[in-house]
Amino acid sequence: MPLSFTLQIPASTANLGAGFDCLGLALNLYNLLRVEPAPGLRVSIEGEGGDTLARSVNNRVVRAMQLGCAAMGKPLPPVSLQMTNRIPLARGLGSSAAAAVGGLLAANVYYDEPLSRDELLALATQIEGHPDNVAPALLGGFCVATMAEGKPVVLRLDFPPALRLVVFVPAAPLRTRQARGVLPAKVPRADAVFNLGRAALWVAALGERRFDLLPFATQDRLHQPYRFSLIPGSEQIIAAAIRAGAHGAFISGAGSSIAALADQSCAPIAAAMQDAAQTNGQHGHVLELQSDPTGARLQDEPGNRPL
Repeated sequence: MPLSFTLQIPASTANLGAGFDCLGLALNLYNLLRVEPAPGLRVSIEGEGGDTLARSVNNRVVRAMQLGCAAMGKPLPPVSLQMTNRIPLARGLGSSAAAAVGGLLAANVYYDEPLSRDELLALATQIEGHPDNVAPALLGGFCVATMAEGKPVVLRLDFPPALRLVVFVPAAPLRTRQARGVLPAKVPRADAVFNLGRAALWVAALGERRFDLLPFATQDRLHQPYRFSLIPGSEQIIAAAIRAGAHGAFISGAGSSIAALADQSCAPIAAAMQDAAQTNGQHGHVLELQSDPTGARLQDEPGNRPL
């Protein structure tokens, strides 16, 4: 096992409009996790959550590491975990998935990688409850994910490099539990059919590079209409992005971020989203991101070896 190593884990956006709980995309925004030998468990945190996240066994990364060790029949090793968090918390950009993947990989690398990717994905899904964020965080790219017989089934696809994401990140967080709490237990058949067609169109449009179809593929009736009230100005931000030339826009994950797709200049779309947010009393900032094609990787080795 390496004496010390650094993991790089990407952010992710899930749902992408119509693909509720089944579509996810890795983004080139990263958390870093440095693992070094220590007399006992030590946790330090810089960046996002530096003032709020636990520095003990209650930390999500540590809990994931414990689960990974248990799956291998190994004890939690005495290590220093130095976290540099760049993924905003509770903004729909996969911060909890990155923590789960990071902790599992830390355990796996420490013990010379006995767990396969499929086993890691299953454990990460167990932590998160669904695979739409953990799959791209681990595998990179555009992931179609579902559950079959209690296990995640994932197909990873390449995402067009020409497509970028303009993401408005509100100052106010939105907890996933709250965002899921407003969803109905049952939906009309027409809404289910609406989303099935558009989620399928998402995958087909990517394969054919038909970006002109993405404004339709990102439409949704299963979760966004119920969450708009939790994110002030979200409908207006989405509409402004599309008017400014975006190939569709949507709530990122459970929110509160809003993401738009662009294949040309991001500046007009970013400005339109920012203006719409301010008009509706929403404060925040804009990130211009691309897809991460690789997923979580070991940063210390040449070429940033995927894990």
